[in-house]
Amino acid sequence: MKKVTPILFIFFSITTLFSQDKNSGWKINEKQKTLFVLNDVLVNEEALKMDPKNIESVTVLKGDKGILKYGDKGQNGVIEVTTKNISKKELSKLYLLYAETYLPNTKGKINTITGKIVDCEEVPIKDVIIMNLNAKTVATSDSLGNYNIEARKNDVLQISKMGYEIKKVLITNEKKLNFSLKTVSVPEGNIYRKPVIYLYPIQKTEITLTLNVNGKLLTTFPKYDKNWKVIAEPSGQLFDIKTKRNYSSLFWDADVQLPEEHYQYKDGFVISKENLTAFFIEKLEHIGLNNQETNEFIQFWLPILEQNEYNFIHFRINDACNEIAKLNVNPKPETSIRVYMEYYGLEEFTTINEQILTKTERKGFTLVEWGGAKVK
Repeated sequence: MKKVTPILFIFFSITTLFSQDKNSGWKINEKQKTLFVLNDVLVNEEALKMDPKNIESVTVLKGDKGILKYGDKGQNGVIEVTTKNISKKELSKLYLLYAETYLPNTKGKINTITGKIVDCEEVPIKDVIIMNLNAKTVATSDSLGNYNIEARKNDVLQISKMGYEIKKVLITNEKKLNFSLKTVSVPEGNIYRKPVIYLYPIQKTEITLTLNVNGKLLTTFPKYDKNWKVIAEPSGQLFDIKTKRNYSSLFWDADVQLPEEHYQYKDGFVISKENLTAFFIEKLEHIGLNNQETNEFIQFWLPILEQNEYNFIHFRINDACNEIAKLNVNPKPETSIRVYMEYYGLEEFTTINEQILTKTERKGFTLVEWGGAKVK
């Protein structure tokens, strides 16, 4: 799996995407080279030319990964576009703007199609996107799985939701259509757990922090909504303006998907479980964490790593953390100390070149962040 940096124009060598159909206008060419998906809705390649500020990420699925998630349609590769900071209304417009090209259908009576969408165990599925590809209209299912949308004979409906198969149906004379959607296996990345962020201004300061993760956010505390806005004390105590509560740090974790090259380690450490505590104290305090931050790191990770006889450990420090997540902080800290630990368990000791760790001295307004991931 490979991430592609969002830019205004991304060109791919592709075969002709569309072919003409007598009944429904234009349909996707089954022999297309690449499948394009915008927030789990099938679209055309023009989605890659949308305004970059609205793009969170572009992910390429190749080979078996494309087939695993999208079936035979993904056999020639899939390009997934994920958007950010877009309202549901604006998102509906984007879906229609980049929908597969079908000619408007003006023949026949307009009927309201109703129905229910459930999973394989007959459990209703809410927030399923039902798109009329000819009329360029969108509806969503409610909490009971019910939906309604207007359509004419020979219109094409597309039914989409993250984690489920994508279906299409050609309308004939139906007025009621129920759908049962199968779940699909989604290729996972590595879960970066417990990144916590400490803020130490030199005086009481209102701070806005924006988090840009190379993957999907899972849990945040306090709740992350476009940004965090806090009032920070020099002691590190944070008052979250949105929740009106005090915190000692900001917490997030995420499913991060990075290219395989990221995990081709040339150096690191192999540590027995008996030596983990001393190792972390020495290395983390060398990097720049203080006593409290080091203790909290150890309290979280020690019980996890002690399950292995040995652990391979590699640290991503400061700018190297940007490949996983970028932090935009206003006002900008004078000092940033960021460290992500990547590890995996070993049954036996093995040797590797020792990683040389940089040391950062704290000056002025300081931001500290630590986290980690078990890598596959």
